[in-house]
Amino acid sequence: MKRILIIDDLRDRAAWLKASLELAEFKVAGVLAWEQVDEQSIHAAAADVIIVDANAPGRDMLEQISMMSTILDRPVVVLGGQNDQHSIQEAMRAGVSAYVAHAIQGEDLTSIIQVAAARFAEYKRMRDELKEVKDQLAERRLIDQAKGILMADHGYSESDAYKRMRSMAMSKGKRLSEIAEAIMLAKELGA
Repeated sequence: MKRILIIDDLRDRAAWLKASLELAEFKVAGVLAWEQVDEQSIHAAAADVIIVDANAPGRDMLEQISMMSTILDRPVVVLGGQNDQHSIQEAMRAGVSAYVAHAIQGEDLTSIIQVAAARFAEYKRMRDELKEVKDQLAERRLIDQAKGILMADHGYSESDAYKRMRSMAMSKGKRLSEIAEAIMLAKELGA
């Protein structure tokens, strides 16, 4: 059962949404007005999905949604959003997992939440893969730079420089990138 946090300034709409979610067998972790929203209040709710009202007056909703989606790592569903391409694109850039611009019925909530959770999981998987690839690329560059230092300063061939770095990493119980970083620091100190 997914725990849902509702963020809505209109009590009647929030009460209808809460009742509809509970009828669909979701657990409502809390109902907040926009003025109550901060990182701590959202963490305290321990929700799996956050449903927000898009018509919150006087708020920079996209900044708040971006914080919920990225920092708190939660799928965000926007209900009652503006039905124009610009608003939809801005919401998606902010990290919204589902954006519903039309009126909904209670029976629509389950599928909306399922789609949002699945879309968020896929987005998170791709984001994690991208981070891993970027980290690997940065490590590879660092190792290549360290090899270059060993080649220039000690006259090693590329394969000898790599073998020496790998051997040192194994004997010291360190990662190759840590050895490369140490070589770079030693070079800076000697310069």
